[in-house]
Amino acid sequence: MPKRILITGATGFVGSWTVRHFKAVRSGVELWATSNEPASARLEVDEFVQADLFDNQAVQSLVEKCRPDEVVHLAGLTGNIPLAELIRVNVIGTENLYNTLITNCDLDKLRIVQVSSAATYGMIRSEELPITEQQQPRPVSSYALSKLMQDYLALSLWRRKGLGVIIARVFNILGPGQPDSLVPMTFIRQLINTKDTDTESFKVGNISSRRDFVDVRDVASAFNILMSRGRPGEIYNVASGEDISIEEVIEKLTQISKIQVTIHKAAERMRAADVASVRADISRIKIETGWEPKISLDDSLKAMWDNTE
Repeated sequence: MPKRILITGATGFVGSWTVRHFKAVRSGVELWATSNEPASARLEVDEFVQADLFDNQAVQSLVEKCRPDEVVHLAGLTGNIPLAELIRVNVIGTENLYNTLITNCDLDKLRIVQVSSAATYGMIRSEELPITEQQQPRPVSSYALSKLMQDYLALSLWRRKGLGVIIARVFNILGPGQPDSLVPMTFIRQLINTKDTDTESFKVGNISSRRDFVDVRDVASAFNILMSRGRPGEIYNVASGEDISIEEVIEKLTQISKIQVTIHKAAERMRAADVASVRADISRIKIETGWEPKISLDDSLKAMWDNTE
């Protein structure tokens, strides 16, 4: 029987790229996918099951049908959503999935890559850069708090039940297909709008903040490598290991698009608690697995612009 790989949250931005990557590099496996939304015709998997992870019966049915050997767990909520709803999906939904896997799968063989977020690190001081996996989390947003709870749940099940879960703590993801609400896609949409409306106004928030961007295609590659080479019960930063200011990202986009704009700082785009600088230490994943990012920021931005144009 071929190895079965289940990807949750497969219809999202990162999920769809993860499906593409696993389809390309993992021959001879059965690729299963699930999401609470219907799958598009472009999602090339062997089996797709629409399911809400909060629904115990739906999760039980999914796992009994699939009985996966490997799971990439991406399903979850993001953004400015009430904490109770975030916990319902990101924590309780994950607990439902993991408890069902524990009951129905061979724990000696099962491997899970749980996709976490650098938002869990929260407020970082400049002297704490670059951020290692040993950094004390200080989550700021409700989303970050729910993801940290999810991480603690996974680590608890590893210690108590032997669930082979590996945590990929991903930094700022970008790439073709990124949602319009996220940086830098929000800037690309504004640039297109200035071109279409013949206006030079460009609204921004805090553009002095610095972030560690990593291409979604490199992220999908990291998930695959962590599955075979990562250590269960460990956290791995997935990032570029370099930081850049948002202002510099905008400058790169204006060069790519050949559109010049006048930047206006908008109060409604400012965050009350914005981390000044984020940069990951990716030594652990590089040393232990051999993974490192291959796609430059310039190439990512160019691909995003070309994909949108």
